[in-house]
Amino acid sequence: MGLARVHLPSGAVVRISEAAARRAAAKPDRSEAACLRELEILGGPGVLEDEAGVAVDPLDLPLRDAHTLRALVLRAGILPEPEGDYTCGHCGIAFHVAPSRLFEPGPFFDGELDDPDLDAPFEFAKAHSVGGSRVGSRPVRLAERTARQSLPLWRAAAADELRLSPAVVVAMGVAALGRERRASAIADALASAPERVWREIVELYHAAYFPARLVGVQRCAECKARNDLDVPLERGLPRAAPPPARASARRRAAFPDLDAFEARVRRFASEVYRARGVRNIDLFIDAGVPACDDGGEPLLGCYTPGGTDAEIGIAQSPEVRIFYRTFQSEFERDPDFDVDAEIRETLDHELTHHLHHLAGSDPLDDDERAEIDREEARLVGQREAARRAARGFVGDLSAFARATWPVWLVAFLATALGWCAR
Repeated sequence: MGLARVHLPSGAVVRISEAAARRAAAKPDRSEAACLRELEILGGPGVLEDEAGVAVDPLDLPLRDAHTLRALVLRAGILPEPEGDYTCGHCGIAFHVAPSRLFEPGPFFDGELDDPDLDAPFEFAKAHSVGGSRVGSRPVRLAERTARQSLPLWRAAAADELRLSPAVVVAMGVAALGRERRASAIADALASAPERVWREIVELYHAAYFPARLVGVQRCAECKARNDLDVPLERGLPRAAPPPARASARRRAAFPDLDAFEARVRRFASEVYRARGVRNIDLFIDAGVPACDDGGEPLLGCYTPGGTDAEIGIAQSPEVRIFYRTFQSEFERDPDFDVDAEIRETLDHELTHHLHHLAGSDPLDDDERAEIDREEARLVGQREAARRAARGFVGDLSAFARATWPVWLVAFLATALGWCAR
């Protein structure tokens, strides 16, 4: 990291000295909670300063800024992060990784924090809707917090069991729950809230105080799915519901089993095929691990053009494949996921690919691949993407030279002999 200039989510710019940070990291750990160790290092002599050279106390920074700097400390290896055991959320294959090593710091160093989604400021003035609570009102309003104001939460989170005291609620930034503004009443309501409600509040907390860029992206070696891991992994507020959590009394209908799902797909397929004026396209409902696109996102469906198999020489018909498990996971993740509407849309989307294929050009496929490239550039930053492309070009050129140098040598010798003969 050297003496690096870092752009923070708040718009502030600071300078951080890696050498000073490593000296601070070598001193005994005096932090009161695990997630405070990085901030203790950042507060060391000569580690953090503003553009005028004035020392900056990381505890006085807005939380989004403080957590960004924590992520950079871990990414640089100033504070070693042990590998954790994870499983792919798509296929279930285990993998071992230190999430911070996968974090992309380029946009913070290059000052590219202008993406309308990844860098959008949180709306603290807005009341955000979550599931019902004992207070009787749905909206939750959070207030901006500094790292120092969050100390009671981090200390409480260091215990074996999180107790939602009024001080912890204030440290979480929960300023209002409906019309209720008393921290003690809000603490009681959250402590007895259904698990679904608590999880929504936790997600709201993460959205408010952790920039969307603070992720480590692990591509599964088996299925190529994208797995997003929290960076920093220690975030103070656990995602599990605190006791005593009550199960939600209201549940929507269960996702259809495979036979029922296939019946619905085929019923809608007959309508969509007829509307599109196509036939003789095989339809397969796949209950295995779904395929992913080039960006690592699980597919709802895919289209495979017909042709002759190169290995066995047998002609194959065009195929539309619908992935049962992707529909199931989306249904479980999103309470507003409309299974029937998504089946229709997916079938129509794949038939559009078929019609474009027959026309000899598939602009829909081109758009999808371009969007994957744009998403990658958004995450790593435009300048870092350009640097990687340049390094890739040089690497390809070097590999080409290594592989073909005998040919060039022979050509050179032949040319030289020709000149000598003349």
